[in-house]
Amino acid sequence: MLALASVGTLRAIELATEGGTPLSVVISSKAGERTRQVANELADKLKTITTKPFVVTVADGRTGIVLGTAADFPAISHDERLTSKAITDRENYLIRSEDHRLVLIGNTELAVEHAVWDLLHRLGWRQFFPGKTWEIIPHRHDLRIEVNRFESPAYHARNIWPGFGAISERRADIAAWNARNRATKGVELSSGHAYDHILHEHAKEFAAHPEMLALVKGQRRGPKFCISNPALRALVVADLVKKFDDDPALDSISCEPSDGGGWCECADCAKLGSVSDQALTLTNEVARALAAKHPGKIVGQYAYNEHSPAPSIHAEDNVVISIATGFIKGGLTMEQLMDAWSAKARTMGIREYYSVWPWDHDMPGQARGAQLDYLARTIPDFYGSGARYLSAEASDNWGCNGLGYYLASRLLWDPEQANNVDAIFDDFLDHAFGGAKVPMEKFYTLINRGRPPESDDLIGRMYRRLQEAGDLEIDDGTRARLDDLILYTHACELWLDYSAAHGTARQRAAEAMLRFAWQIRTTGMIHTMAMWRTIVRDKTVKLPDDCLWTIPEGKNPWKHSKAFTRDELDDLVEQGVAHRTIADFEPTTFSSELRPASSLKLTSAKPGNFGLMQRGNGSYWTWVDKVPAEIHVRLTAGLVYQNQGSAKVRLFPTAETQGASVSEGEAPPDKQAREIVLKTTFVGLHRIEVEDHRSGSKLEVLDGMPCTFNAAFDQTATIHGRYDLYFYVPRGTEAVGGFAEGAGRLLNGDGVRVMEFTSKPGYFKVPVAEGQDGRLWKFEFSSGKRVLLTVPPQMARSAVELLLPKEIVERDARAKK
Repeated sequence: MLALASVGTLRAIELATEGGTPLSVVISSKAGERTRQVANELADKLKTITTKPFVVTVADGRTGIVLGTAADFPAISHDERLTSKAITDRENYLIRSEDHRLVLIGNTELAVEHAVWDLLHRLGWRQFFPGKTWEIIPHRHDLRIEVNRFESPAYHARNIWPGFGAISERRADIAAWNARNRATKGVELSSGHAYDHILHEHAKEFAAHPEMLALVKGQRRGPKFCISNPALRALVVADLVKKFDDDPALDSISCEPSDGGGWCECADCAKLGSVSDQALTLTNEVARALAAKHPGKIVGQYAYNEHSPAPSIHAEDNVVISIATGFIKGGLTMEQLMDAWSAKARTMGIREYYSVWPWDHDMPGQARGAQLDYLARTIPDFYGSGARYLSAEASDNWGCNGLGYYLASRLLWDPEQANNVDAIFDDFLDHAFGGAKVPMEKFYTLINRGRPPESDDLIGRMYRRLQEAGDLEIDDGTRARLDDLILYTHACELWLDYSAAHGTARQRAAEAMLRFAWQIRTTGMIHTMAMWRTIVRDKTVKLPDDCLWTIPEGKNPWKHSKAFTRDELDDLVEQGVAHRTIADFEPTTFSSELRPASSLKLTSAKPGNFGLMQRGNGSYWTWVDKVPAEIHVRLTAGLVYQNQGSAKVRLFPTAETQGASVSEGEAPPDKQAREIVLKTTFVGLHRIEVEDHRSGSKLEVLDGMPCTFNAAFDQTATIHGRYDLYFYVPRGTEAVGGFAEGAGRLLNGDGVRVMEFTSKPGYFKVPVAEGQDGRLWKFEFSSGKRVLLTVPPQMARSAVELLLPKEIVERDARAKK
């Protein structure tokens, strides 16, 4: 620990006792305004907790709650980590209880703020989501603490920010949440697109010297540069270094290329190497000039889009490369990118996407920010690979992602907290919901510990958990938090109705959704601004001119801020429970030991198909009777995007004890089919895995070998286009139950239509009539997701290609005899 001058013995200290005078909050006469403000805030919070008058005084720091920087109290701390001038040490602080004082000393005023919120957290105070409703204040007459901690964040920048911005009524609350959860930036890392700004600032020079612009299809044009041009490099270096000349307080400057393509095609740029080599060449030149004139400053750049693959050259030591977790090219996984870049750059950052409204629509479990397992895995993994900065685009949508954002703030400060995710979850439930913990654990498990399909079943289960919680004896604070979640659940309900509607019904659903979104905007349960400003892209919906986002309340007939009454909130829950039905069947579990279904002597009519293509990582299952064997497949890649790299196919025998691939091949993204031979020396079940980086691919297993697709929730690939696939209904099955998202038909064993699916997602249940079990049923002319939950989730184009769970094959084969 720290070497401290004139410290007392470490022990528990009483901040307040029921009959005594509370300790004063002590600051130095040299304290800055920021420290004075947070000292007053600490005193106010402690008074609220204890009802006792904590006062802020100026003193020498021998007693009391001593709050300030190391420079404010030089007699207390001599540790170099609290006096370091390194920009990455700014957030270091000490919190230590002694005989007559509690010491909260920081390297900077920002670090002092962190120490204050750390102390309050240790005393039971919480700010789970922005705003008063989600501030949890314990109430105790006695306050006692024993602590001895030096704290320094793992990530120097922990930036969780709302894409589309935040409405004015929410900005102060969001800023306070960031400060109180230490989700801030000790170092201001700039990595945004910079080329466009340089083009604008030096428009005359570029007009006079077009040879500095990229050569694209024979023409010189922006927004990319001809980086091989020495004059261009000199202009960029001078421009960016001047930024520090003008403002020495800057921590960093960005040399990130403009968005999109358009890289220079001239021969001299080609000599520099890949697009990543070209981008880093310019960044490095800026970095060298900066290091010479402004040592300690940083140059930021993304690994993104066409320059996401690692270069052949090394980055300068003062360059930070932030790898984007989306829009990456080159056919590499995130793990592969991290490994490759860590060999080329001393320090890295991460450009994350915790929530993007057009992708997830504020729905439960759809965004990365909602997936606790994803956060607990990636934040420590990124750190272990060298990442020290993380900037996450998010949304002001705390109904679905609030718990994830809160967890991320804890993990970004200390990635080892990934080992305590269950404890953090439990702490959240205890503090936020108290006596309603049990039903709310079910609620948050539903929306944050999985990826539930958007359906009536999901909304119905959310309402039922809220109804159970609301029927318990709870305090006013818990009631207010439940009310927020009622409003969030109804917003999800409105989105579900809108997304499935057509024609005039869609217009009415859009209006109802936007009216409601505005009415609840200050709760932050959904990102109202993002929703309103994105729906205008829906060409099937017409927003009247006086109903646009820019038209304020009072002039906009769709905007009003009337608060919901108790009766209205209760009615939302009652109506939700009544009208949003949940699946009334119990899922059946089947083993993953698949076998050929030939012993069942099944027959199928016209062969089916797997649709137009798949997108994402898809798995298909086949069977090998004799070895050595060759499995002939046909792979077509690049059916949607031709710049994501080749699609890869790998063969994994289940008998291979290390889980390794024994054969693989790839197809370039040129929409041309490639025949690939996968070889194996293993008998039995094999998994064929296709990885296409969501660029669109199609796999065909040739020679009549089995080819089975698992219709399960955890299947990451999505089938696109119409497909016709068979599945087996075991003997004795009473009902076929599952989940469907997308139109189509369900045919029984006689080929008779027993159900028509619409585009609206939801669970389905079809009784199995006498004589229809022990046969193949079929999804015909279908699109979208199908998940089978009461029958084996295997689908194939024909009876010959179908593999089924071993126990089902053996049982039904015996019954057939």
